[in-house]
Amino acid sequence: MQLFARVLNKLKSILPFGSLKGSFDDLATSIYEVSGCRFENPSLLTQAFLHSSAIDQDTQTRDSSYERLEFLGDAVLELIVSRFLFENFPDYSEGRLTQMRAQLVNRTILAKTSRRLNFGKLLILGKGGEKDNLRSLDSVLSDVYESFTGALYLDNGFEAAYQFVFDTLLVRHHKVLPAPETQNYKGLLYEFCQKRKLSDPIFDVYDEQGPDHFKEFVIAVTLDGQLLGKGSGKSKKDASQKAAKAALDALKTEEYGI
Repeated sequence: MQLFARVLNKLKSILPFGSLKGSFDDLATSIYEVSGCRFENPSLLTQAFLHSSAIDQDTQTRDSSYERLEFLGDAVLELIVSRFLFENFPDYSEGRLTQMRAQLVNRTILAKTSRRLNFGKLLILGKGGEKDNLRSLDSVLSDVYESFTGALYLDNGFEAAYQFVFDTLLVRHHKVLPAPETQNYKGLLYEFCQKRKLSDPIFDVYDEQGPDHFKEFVIAVTLDGQLLGKGSGKSKKDASQKAAKAALDALKTEEYGI
């Protein structure tokens, strides 16, 4: 009971909405206003936001913080995103789906999502955590998104967790995943070579044309000294992507008959 009293007092001072009256129902209602999710078990919800710096050293252990829920939420989140990609991109290979999942589930993206939900304001910190300004730290915010997902899964089930992740993260997938024309062909080329135990491709500037303010670069890709492809562009990055695509096409259709 003392823990929840401390939590509720903390929330009173940091939440931008309505006042809290000190009950578990008030806590659950406040979280609902932030996330749109309702909890039957307020203690589980509180744990999702309890940082290790705020635990009571006399009555609690580190396991009382959100870290265990983060462990569970990480696995639940990976399953949710995997299911979403599997169902929505039926023509994509396992390798490409894995790459897309990594682009969606990373520290930066999850931290941005937590900020949109104001999860940083709900974070329960000790004095040390406040001093270190952990509310704005990407690593902490991404952890809290995962711990909340884990808590929601335990309290409401998989479909509720799926809906939350879809509404807060996956609905924006088109802003995170590259369009086909901006695909990371350089990364795909390295992946292709590594899976087939080939040497790493080498990118070199083959040529530079035009004045400094309007220069065009030509990048060449070689593998074990053999030219695989070239690409040109207004930047070395753009030229490298085009060269990587040409090399990848060559490896698949000509060099190795794949």
